[in-house]
Amino acid sequence: MNFLRRLSTKAKVGTGFLLSYSSFELYMHLRTKRLINDRSEGIVTELDIETRFKSANINNFFVNPFEEYRPQTAFEFLLVRVIEFAESFYANKIEIHDKYPTADGEFAEVGDLLKTFRPNYELMRENSLILRLCMASGNYKSMARSARGKPPVRDQMLFTWLGQSCCLVQIGGLNILTDPIFSDHLLSKNVGPKRLVKSPMSVEDIKQATGGHLDLVLVSHNHPDHLDLDAAKEIGNLATWIVPLGLKLTLGRKGIYNVIEMDWWETLPVNDCLSGGDGASLPDKYEVLCVPSMHWSGRHVVDANLSLWGSFILRRNGESLLYHVGDTGYCKDLFDTIGKQFGPIKLLLLPIGQYCPSWHQSPRHISPSESVEVASQVGSTKIFGIHFGTYKLSSEPILEPKNKLLQLAEELGTDEYKVPEFGLTYVYDLSKIKAPDGFSASRKN
Repeated sequence: MNFLRRLSTKAKVGTGFLLSYSSFELYMHLRTKRLINDRSEGIVTELDIETRFKSANINNFFVNPFEEYRPQTAFEFLLVRVIEFAESFYANKIEIHDKYPTADGEFAEVGDLLKTFRPNYELMRENSLILRLCMASGNYKSMARSARGKPPVRDQMLFTWLGQSCCLVQIGGLNILTDPIFSDHLLSKNVGPKRLVKSPMSVEDIKQATGGHLDLVLVSHNHPDHLDLDAAKEIGNLATWIVPLGLKLTLGRKGIYNVIEMDWWETLPVNDCLSGGDGASLPDKYEVLCVPSMHWSGRHVVDANLSLWGSFILRRNGESLLYHVGDTGYCKDLFDTIGKQFGPIKLLLLPIGQYCPSWHQSPRHISPSESVEVASQVGSTKIFGIHFGTYKLSSEPILEPKNKLLQLAEELGTDEYKVPEFGLTYVYDLSKIKAPDGFSASRKN
C-alpha cells in the first residue's frame, strides 16, 4: 500500500488500467473455457459436434469455441507488431531486394518470381453475357452447349487470384468476389505494409470483366487485409454482400445496404440475390453456407471481436463447389465435421501464409502442411494456396508458403495442389472434378 501511495497520478491510472484489462482478459478466458467444457460434455452423437461449434458471444464479444484456440491479449498483439517492425528491415533488404534461390539451382529476385498476368477478360465477359441472355429469355439451353473446345458455360469455373484472399471466381456465368483488397498500402499510404505486387485488377476492371454483373461478394472477416473499405465503397450496391454477423454496420457507413449477415451453420438461398432478382428463374439452386473458422476480428485494437469471422461454401443443387476459407487456425474436429456434412468440395481456397512465429500465429492461421490435411478432411482434390506474397505480415520468408505447398504436392504425387499466379485465369470443367477415392458424398442435400 505504501508503494501505491508513492506513485504519481498517471502511474496510478496506468496501473489501474492494466489491472482492469488483465482481469477482464482472465474473466473472458475462464468464461470461454467453461463454455467449451460445457459443450464438450453435451456431445452424444456425431451430429452434436455441429452444436459444439456454434458461434459464441460473451459480454457482446465473439469468442472461439475451440479447445485449440489461444486468445491473444493486447500485450501479445503489441509485442508482435514491434517484432514485425524490426523484421521489416530484414525483409526489405534480404527477401525483396536480394536474390532468391530457385528450384533449379539458379537465383532470381522475389519480384521476378511474383509475376502478374493478364486475366481472361474476354471469357469472363462472354460467359456472364450468355447467362444474362438466358435469364432474360428464360431459355437456358445455350448454357449446356459446348463451344470452341470449351466445356459448357454451366460447367465452367473460372478462378483469378488478385492477391491475399481476394479472388474473382466465375461459376456458370455467376461472378463472385472474395475478401476484396486492392490497395497498394494495407492501412494508409504512410502507415502499414506496402503491397509487394500490384493487384492485377481494379474494381473498374472487375466491372468490365463481369459486364457490370458482379453477383456476390463474400467477406470472411473485417481485417484490413481481407476488407478494403475504399474498394467496398467503389463496389457499393452493385453486388450482394454476404458477411458474418456484425459487419453490416461497417458497410452501412460506406453507403452499402445490399448486405446479408450470416451466423455459423446458416444456409442462404441466393438465387433471388442474383442480377437484381432475375436469378430466381435459374434452373439450378444456388446457396451459400457460412461455416466456422478459428480466427478473430477487428480493424483496430479497441474493436477486437465485436463482429464474427467465418468461411463460406458455395453450393449448387446440394453439391459443394467452392470453399472460401478466409483465415483460420487448424482444428481437426471442425474440419472433420465440415467434410462429413458438406464434402466433397470441388475447389478449396486455402490460406497458406502468415504462420510464423508459430507460437503466435498457429491459433489463427494454418500452414501449408495443415492445408493439405484440410483438403483430405473435406474431400477435395483441388487446392489453391493463397494468402501469401501480397504483403509482408509474418516471419516466414515471402515465398516459403508457395515452395512448401508445391513440395508437399510433389511428395503426394498430385499436380492439383496449386499456388496460383497473380491475375492468371484458371479454367475448370466442374463435371470432371471428382471426389477423392473413398470419400462419400455429403449427407446434407
